[in-house]
Amino acid sequence: MAFDIVGDIAILKKPLKYSEEEYVRKIVEKHKGVRTILLQETEVEPPYRIARYRLLYGENRTETIAIEYGLKFKVDVARCYYSSRLSNERYRIARNVKDGEDVLVMFSGVNPYSIYISKFSKARTIYSVELNPFAVKYGLENVRLNKANNVITILGDVRDVVPYIEYLSNSDGIVKEEILEDTIESSIELNRVIFLDKIDYRVKAREYLEREFFEGKERFKKKFDRIIMPLPKESDLFLEVAIPAIKDGGIIHLYHFLSEENYLEEAEKILEEYSNRIGFEYEILGITRVGDISPGVYRFCIDFKVKRT
Repeated sequence: MAFDIVGDIAILKKPLKYSEEEYVRKIVEKHKGVRTILLQETEVEPPYRIARYRLLYGENRTETIAIEYGLKFKVDVARCYYSSRLSNERYRIARNVKDGEDVLVMFSGVNPYSIYISKFSKARTIYSVELNPFAVKYGLENVRLNKANNVITILGDVRDVVPYIEYLSNSDGIVKEEILEDTIESSIELNRVIFLDKIDYRVKAREYLEREFFEGKERFKKKFDRIIMPLPKESDLFLEVAIPAIKDGGIIHLYHFLSEENYLEEAEKILEEYSNRIGFEYEILGITRVGDISPGVYRFCIDFKVKRT
């Protein structure tokens, strides 16, 4: 009987082996702390990697607090992507971070990777970049909840944010049309907002700026010792942003769906393609199987060191 538990919410996925009633009965019997049981009705959908759910049991809500390794993560599972199954992987990454590193977490969600790194390493700064305004709102709250004072959380597409991240601060945002209404609906309170389209004063912010803010500023001025890319589907497309932002000798953790039988060859193929296209050399440090997605296909993390050509 496979299901996920996030805080006090249990989440079932189709197809179900037993009836919905049987699942509810067994979960409630075995997991006394569960207050809500949801059925995932759709696959995870872009752009925020979230699914739609139907209530099967208990309190009609989707917000909860998950606890991992003594850390607390407030999340709305219907608004933000979150997986408790990645807790051991987040801890593995955090324990690999060296003292004084500057770390970038792309697709940072509600800040689990960043907060793990803050609490279980001596990193200097951890930059979090996330497109989903709802996730950023929870991410900022989770930073305060866990007193992770070296985490800098920024709203926006990594392709827009990372080239100019040197000039951005905690709770800044780069907003374009595709996330405007969600930014307004989330009621997130931002420090500065740089609008790539027309300024909309319905967004709660201390200061409003236009895209001209970036004129004359050097791209990719900020370089990182380590970059985490925990978006397993098509994350390689963002290597064109990650490579210019990594230091010579820096480490990238690239997540990708790979086949169980040929994961080594597939990982090499991905890195070889981009190394030829962008112009860098690499050394694979390890490939870790993190979780399954379908029969014979798994989520892997490719850890590799970047060498400038």
